[in-house]
Amino acid sequence: MAASRNGFEAVEAEGSAGCRGSSGMEVVLPLDPAVPAPLCPHGPTLLFVKVTQGKEETRRFYACSACRDRKDCNFFQWEDEKLSGARLAAREAHNRRCQPPLSRTQCVERYLKFIELPLTQRKFCQTCQQLLLPDDWGQHSEHQVLGNVSISQLRRPSQLLYPLENKKTNAQYLFADRSCQFLVDLLSALGFRRVLCVGTPRLHELIKLTASGDKKSNIKSLLLDIDFR
Repeated sequence: MAASRNGFEAVEAEGSAGCRGSSGMEVVLPLDPAVPAPLCPHGPTLLFVKVTQGKEETRRFYACSACRDRKDCNFFQWEDEKLSGARLAAREAHNRRCQPPLSRTQCVERYLKFIELPLTQRKFCQTCQQLLLPDDWGQHSEHQVLGNVSISQLRRPSQLLYPLENKKTNAQYLFADRSCQFLVDLLSALGFRRVLCVGTPRLHELIKLTASGDKKSNIKSLLLDIDFR
């Protein structure tokens, strides 16, 4: 992996220097979409090429599609690089270690069990950012735990979760309720019916709540956010 990291450092350094001469990196569409891109912990990677003075370099490389900073994901692989079975196995093991502690299915199952609990038993670990079932209480006894979590709070999870603030990876914009309401009213007045919320979970939540509580509202929202929670 050291060789790959050194290669990325070289490309990154050249790109930084090249920015002063109208250079940079561009995403390349693969010639054969049927050939899968290699995977990093964040999913399929993208194919990039370094551009200098409007001319593309001959050698292209794969890098993370989500992280713009190598400190967050240092994946690097030349397009024509052949990896040994041992390196592929090591990469797969690394990707598995970097996955969230609970799968999406497990999170849904936990949520369904959680809402069946009486109010006094609904607890949320603010340290781990996780809903707690009674069997989990002992493991979180030393953590900061919020009790009596209501259904209303669960409908606004951004009020419970800490915001992600890494601007180069997954920065979230948690608008104030007044700002969200203004935006929802504006979207409705302008006649928009489908809204794509990118990194704005509170706006998405309010649109969903408004749609469920107001039969006249037919705005639909889709949230795009790099947040496993």
